[in-house]
Amino acid sequence: MLLIDGVRYELWTPQKEVEEFHPLVKVHYREIFGKNSIFIDGNRLESEAGKGSVPDGFVVTLGKVSQWHIVEMELSIHQLYDHIVNQVGRFINGVKNTATQKKIIEAIYNHIQGNKQRKAEFEEATGSGEIYKFLSDLITKPPVLVIIIEKRTPELDEALDLLKYSPIEIVEFQTFIREGAETVHAHLFKPLYKEIAPVRNELTVTKNEDMDSSFIFITVANFWIRYKRLRIASEHLAYLSLSHDMSFELETDVGIIKTKIDKWNEICVGMGKWYKAHPELKAGDTVTFQILEPMKKYRLEILKE
Repeated sequence: MLLIDGVRYELWTPQKEVEEFHPLVKVHYREIFGKNSIFIDGNRLESEAGKGSVPDGFVVTLGKVSQWHIVEMELSIHQLYDHIVNQVGRFINGVKNTATQKKIIEAIYNHIQGNKQRKAEFEEATGSGEIYKFLSDLITKPPVLVIIIEKRTPELDEALDLLKYSPIEIVEFQTFIREGAETVHAHLFKPLYKEIAPVRNELTVTKNEDMDSSFIFITVANFWIRYKRLRIASEHLAYLSLSHDMSFELETDVGIIKTKIDKWNEICVGMGKWYKAHPELKAGDTVTFQILEPMKKYRLEILKE
C-alpha cells in the first residue's frame, strides 16, 4: 500500500501489456528519460542475415551527452527468459545493420519534422538546425537498451546476463490506484536522467549593482536567430513579472517594440526588425533582459565583450 496525505493507494499490476502497460509508460516517458527527450514508436530492426524484430520504441535524449535508446516494455507475468533472449537479442544484432540504421534515422527525423514545436525544441536543445546530420552521427553509436517492467525478477536478470550487452538500464515502473477512484494513479520508478542543462539557452539571474533593476542573461540559440524570436525560461517569467499573452514594451536600440510572451514562452511579435539590425548576432552570444517597469517595460541589449 501507498499512503499519500492520508489517501490510500493499492498496488495494481496490469494484465495486458500493449493495452494497459504501454500507454502508462508512454504518457510518462519524459519523467523517465528527462524533459529533453523524444519518444518514437519502434521500427523493425533487421540483421544482415534478415532476422528481425520490432522494439516498443526509441527514445532520443538531448543534452551535453546525447544518447539514443531502444525501449522494450515488459510484464513480469510473461515468459521473460525466452522473450528477452530471442527478441531483444535481435534488436542488438539489428542495429548493427547500416540499412536498419538509416531506417531508424529517417523515422526519427520524420517524427521531429512533423511537429513544429517538437522541431523547435530539438533545434534549441542541440544548438543546431542540422537535424538529419545530428541523428546520423548519433544512431551510428551503440544504443542504450532500456527494459521497462512493472516488477524486476531474477528471470529478467538471468536473461539480460545471457545477452552480454552493455549498456542496459532496467526501470521498475509500478502503478498504484487510489482507493475509491480507480482512474487516479500514482507511479513509482527511478528516473534514468540527471538534471543536465541543454547545450544552448542557458539563463542566469543576477543583479547589476550599477542599475536600479534586476536582469537576466540569455544565451542566444540558433533557432531564435533563424525564426526571429527570443525565449524566456518558465522559471524566469515570475521573476520578471511576466505571463503568457501579457502585452509589454521592449526598449531596444532600434526603438520600442510592443510585444508579448506566447504560450511557448517566446517573444515573437516585432522581433524581426531587431534581428535584422544585428546580423552579427550568432548562437552562443549573450543578451541581457532588464526590468524597467514590472509588467510594463523592459530593455533588451546585446552584451558586449
